[in-house]
Amino acid sequence: MAAKQRGRRATLSREIILDAAFRVVDADEMNELTMSRLGRELEADPSAVYRHFRNKDELLLAMADVMLEESIKSYVEGDAPVENLRRMSWTLRRSYLLRPGLARFVTYRFTGGEAEAACVRAMLHNMHELGYDEARCIDHVRALAEMTLGHISMTADVLSLPRKAQSFELTMGESYYTHPLERPAKLSDAELREAHLADGEQVFGTMLETFLAGIVAQAPAQPKRGTR
Repeated sequence: MAAKQRGRRATLSREIILDAAFRVVDADEMNELTMSRLGRELEADPSAVYRHFRNKDELLLAMADVMLEESIKSYVEGDAPVENLRRMSWTLRRSYLLRPGLARFVTYRFTGGEAEAACVRAMLHNMHELGYDEARCIDHVRALAEMTLGHISMTADVLSLPRKAQSFELTMGESYYTHPLERPAKLSDAELREAHLADGEQVFGTMLETFLAGIVAQAPAQPKRGTR
């Protein structure tokens, strides 16, 4: 992280602004970013940010690409293409949900950044390794990405609800399909968040494994076991 300095306005850069934006987001329980708070963090007039980002939306998308960069850096290719696809999906989920408040605004958007492109290329490569032609690779990768990011967005939305609403959602999610409904447990904020993450991971894991099993079952060729 860049150190704070007086008179920053004349030396602002995209990197300095992004570092400051993440400090603001990480210091706020709801991961909320306002331009006034960013200006205070930078010790600069907030309007100076617009020399590097046309608007707040562009800044948020740049932050999303940083999170994707974190994902791709922690992602390691294995031998089996299906394992790579599984690992990429889980890596994306856990990276985004470190900042659920921010994830709510960016998971459904294309960033147009290099990290996003790297994630897509990795997934396309592994789908191709399963024997799919270019058109089917694109179809399946887009479906996998939208399923993964869609569930991330759903979890992020729930984690941003007031405490009482979160408790209700957790109780219904865990017991709605059984009778009788269980009374909600009294959990701390941290316990409630962890419970929601665990519940969401269980559901997402079922979705992901069902999808991957179908991809393997329909694959034109047996998975190749070589890396790039």
